[in-house]
Amino acid sequence: MMIASERFLRIVNTVNERGFISTKELSENLDVTETTIRRDCEELEKQGLLIRVHGGAKSIEQKTILSNKDEKQMSERITNNKEKDLVCKKAASFIRDGDCIFLDGGTSIVPMLKYIKGKNVKIVTHSTLIANGFNDFESELFMIGGKYIPEYNMSVGPITLSDLEKFNFDYAFLSCAGIDIDRKLVYTAEMDTMAVKQKAMDLAVKKYLLIDSSKLSVKGFCSFISSDDFDAVICNKDAHMNIDDIPVNYILTNED
Repeated sequence: MMIASERFLRIVNTVNERGFISTKELSENLDVTETTIRRDCEELEKQGLLIRVHGGAKSIEQKTILSNKDEKQMSERITNNKEKDLVCKKAASFIRDGDCIFLDGGTSIVPMLKYIKGKNVKIVTHSTLIANGFNDFESELFMIGGKYIPEYNMSVGPITLSDLEKFNFDYAFLSCAGIDIDRKLVYTAEMDTMAVKQKAMDLAVKKYLLIDSSKLSVKGFCSFISSDDFDAVICNKDAHMNIDDIPVNYILTNED
């Protein structure tokens, strides 16, 4: 049976290729119930990947088939989505009206937007994933400039760092490629993003690292900081975790 992430990719590509497809046809093509298709489309709409309409779904940008790179990025957005959502919900609970916050790039941070919504905060980011998902008229969003890297969906480099220095953050919420629990090293997949993460932390009163449990004990391309430098590492609680091995500055979330 096709797993959810595979269905999501098929649904988005089909909708983008055809412009519109009915729930009934998707159900038949993917060999799942119409209830499952409606649930999938609801989740994909939340992520800004399609628009639900009566009887089916339509494309946000018609006649656009996902490239290999876009498909990879979309796959990252839907992988461990439930876990990322739990982590972001907990992280957003620390934010209060009037706060100025930095939101890092990466799919782990995007769900923060729906939990910030309705709060009167200033959001600073270098990520177009964050900027494109922003639709909260209560808050203000400041998009940092610099050298834009489409592969990362974010800006980096000297201009980005210079722009960042104009702000002071109550909170910085960062993502990473992986974390070595034993050595307390936090990894990023791209060296170009290291300086931005480090600068944002320098400018923040409180620093939080947001990860889902799939990134625990995963080494990335290069380490950029110690996990001890964060006020907390927020992670979903996994059934296979040995709680005794989890450092004291970790906040574990679950559906309860």
